[in-house]
Amino acid sequence: MADEILLQNELNARNAESLSNFPPEAKASRLKPEIWKTAIALGYLFLVTWVTAVVMVIVHDKVPDMKKYPPLPDLFLDNVPHIPWAFDMCEITGSFLMAIWLAVLFFHKHRFIILRRFFALAGTVFLLRCFTMLITSLSVPGSHLKCEPRFYPPADDLTVWGRRLRQAYDIWSGAGMSVRGVRTCGDYMFSGHTVALTLLNFFITEYTSRSLYLLHILTWVMNMFGIFFILAAHEHYSIDVFIAFYITSRLFLYYHTLSNNQALMQTDSSRTRIWFPLLSFFESEVDGIVPNEYEGPVEIVSNLKQWLIQLVIDVKNTSVGTKLQESAVMGEFSVVRLVDGIKRNLSLIEEYKSSRQRLMTLDKNVQAGFLEEFSDSDLGRRNIADLTGDTPFREFSNPPSPIMKKNI
Repeated sequence: MADEILLQNELNARNAESLSNFPPEAKASRLKPEIWKTAIALGYLFLVTWVTAVVMVIVHDKVPDMKKYPPLPDLFLDNVPHIPWAFDMCEITGSFLMAIWLAVLFFHKHRFIILRRFFALAGTVFLLRCFTMLITSLSVPGSHLKCEPRFYPPADDLTVWGRRLRQAYDIWSGAGMSVRGVRTCGDYMFSGHTVALTLLNFFITEYTSRSLYLLHILTWVMNMFGIFFILAAHEHYSIDVFIAFYITSRLFLYYHTLSNNQALMQTDSSRTRIWFPLLSFFESEVDGIVPNEYEGPVEIVSNLKQWLIQLVIDVKNTSVGTKLQESAVMGEFSVVRLVDGIKRNLSLIEEYKSSRQRLMTLDKNVQAGFLEEFSDSDLGRRNIADLTGDTPFREFSNPPSPIMKKNI
């Protein structure tokens, strides 16, 4: 318990230090979590990564022939020998950066805001990468790579695309990492591994205290070493890595410059909505710099409980809860009406049975009265066929219809 109190005091001191680094007018006065926007950003990232996986399958099938198109001249690749284990080291470095980033997210007070920023930027960069991969197919950068278009047995287009989608799912589920068995060719311009390393580095340094300079140095070293490992593995050209680092870093800075200076967005809001639609949507309720404030484990659990309770209350008070209650009332009313209808139908059936019994009794009485009009001698002399031939007798020999019974 004493350790938790010390940790919380340390976090409070760092929060105060973080807030003191910004002028009062630059601090955000509205910092709504808006979890639903974070969920939309996550869906956007999932969709873009799936499209990226499909594009990677397409460009693999159109990779240039290695015999006709040898590797292009490259200043770095021509002077650095191939290191077989370097690409695996790049992905291990990225995994360490991801672990640090998850720890920052766990303790950061405004985790949902920075998380949707991460999803939005990552999705946008990888969407741009889909176009650059499709536009130009570069030759394979290393002679050690075994790259050739996949062979598909003769089949209809639907079957071929089914196989391609299966390969795209393997890439998507493996996050495009070679340590998970994913091997692709042709997806060179620009490097997706460099994008991931750079984004993680920039987000860690942006959303941690400036006093953690050792952590920032570590993440920058890991970023640079990760890029070096990519080139040392001869998996990408130098231009692929350079363009990836430049685009990722510029988009990160543009996004945060605009989101931290809402005045820039408001003076030309129409152009901002056109060129940065995701920024305008996701940052509509953030009017300044997001401070680096952190929470301890006890405070995180307490806030989670409060959030769940508030969520239940909101569901009850919102239109959704009202509609659910109305639906329950309508359902109960429908059941009552159904039971009343069944009772009425049963009473009608009983009434019909009793009416039919009365009509049958009436028929017997009428026929008995008709037979009394004939003497026994007449009945003895006349045939039954003659009797039935008489119109009155013939009419009563057959039971009347329900309509006739009703008229009677």
